[in-house]
Amino acid sequence: MALLKTRANWPYPSSPLYNTHLAKYYTFFVDAYAEPFGYIHDNFVSDLPWPTEYWLVDHDAKTITLKVAQGSTDGFGARTKAMRETLWLGHLHVAAENRKAGVIGRRSLYRWCNESFPLLYPPTGEPVLELDGCGVDMLGIINESVFLVAYTYCSPTTPKIPSSSTTSLSTLERATSSTSIASLASGAGTSTATTPLSEVDISKLVFNSTVSLTHTANCAITRPDDEASEEKELRVYLSRRAKWKSAWPSLLDCTAAGGLSSSDLSPLEGMIREAHEEVRLPSPFLRSHAKPIGENRLMLTETEIGEEGCQMQLQHCFEVELPEGVVPRPGEGDGEVAGWELVTVPEMKERMRMGEVKPASGLVLMRWMLGRGLLTDEEGKGVGERLGREWVIE
Repeated sequence: MALLKTRANWPYPSSPLYNTHLAKYYTFFVDAYAEPFGYIHDNFVSDLPWPTEYWLVDHDAKTITLKVAQGSTDGFGARTKAMRETLWLGHLHVAAENRKAGVIGRRSLYRWCNESFPLLYPPTGEPVLELDGCGVDMLGIINESVFLVAYTYCSPTTPKIPSSSTTSLSTLERATSSTSIASLASGAGTSTATTPLSEVDISKLVFNSTVSLTHTANCAITRPDDEASEEKELRVYLSRRAKWKSAWPSLLDCTAAGGLSSSDLSPLEGMIREAHEEVRLPSPFLRSHAKPIGENRLMLTETEIGEEGCQMQLQHCFEVELPEGVVPRPGEGDGEVAGWELVTVPEMKERMRMGEVKPASGLVLMRWMLGRGLLTDEEGKGVGERLGREWVIE
C-alpha cells in the first residue's frame, strides 16, 4: 500500500490526457500580462457574475481576463478593488444558493476568509493584486503556504496526547512528561510543575541534539555519550483539525500550517505567525531553533475542499525540535486545532497509509522524513520528483 494517497497530479503537455483535462478549464489572464495566471474550472464560472466593467469572458476561446479600470494610475489598487468586488458578489451568490438548498457550503466561495493573499505573476513572482482567500483555489493560481513539523526525543513510555483531547494545558503537560520545563532548562530534577515556554530562558533549554538514529527506517535513538544510554524515540506532534473546518475536517495535520498572507514579510515570518496562533510557540524560540527543510512545488487537480479544480501550491517547510516535556499549547481565538497526538514515525506512516492525514500536510511530512533518512527505499522511491513538480501554465 502506498504511504500517502495524494490527489492526482495535473497532467503534463506530453500526456495523452492533457488536452482532455484542459478542456474543462478557462485560462485566467490579467490585462497587460502576456502569460496566464492559472486555470478556472468550468464549475466555478457560473459562481461569479464577472462584471463587464472589470472582466472579459470569451467562452469560445475559454479565457477569462481581468481588465485594469480605464484611466487608473494605480494598477495594483484598481485590480485589487475589481477582484474584491467580484469575489464578494460571488460569495453572496453561492451563500444564497446554499440557503435555498438548505445545505452548508462546500464550495470555495462560501466562506469569506477576511484574509488577503497576493496574486503572483508566475514567470517573475511579481505581486499583481491582493484577493480574499476564498478565491485562491477557485482561480487556480499559485498558493504559497507554510508548515511546521515539531518533533521531540522522548522515552518509549511517554504517553500520547489524545487526539480528541479538550483537557487543559497543565493536564496535557503532566500527561506528557513529569519533567517540568523549568527542569529541562536547568537540566536537573523532575517535577509536576509547569512553566510556560515564554517564561523560560531559551538559551538554557536542553535539547537532544547529540542523538543519532541507529537505523534509517526505524526510530530507535541512542545517546552514545550517556553511560545509562536510555533508548529514546523520535516522535512528532500532529495536530487534529477541528470538526467545523471546511477543508479536511477532523484529519491529522502538521504541528502548525497556514497560507502565506500578504501581510507576511517572508515564509519564516508566516510560519512564526501561524505557530503562534495555533500552538503559541514564542517568536524568539522559533527564530532561534526553527530550520527550513525545503520547498514543495505541487500542481493538483482538486481544490483544498475537494472540488475539481486546479491548485498550484508552493509549500515552505520548516522543522523545530522541542525539548522533552514541552507541549504545544492550543491557540487562542479561532479554535482550528481540536487536539494533538505525539506519535512515533512508524505510527505516523500508518496513519498516512490509512488516509488519516490531510494530503497536503502528508507531503510535507514526506519531505521531512526524506531529509532525515526515515523512508525505506520503497517508500522514498520517486518522492523527491513528486515534491518538486514543474508548474505548467500556458
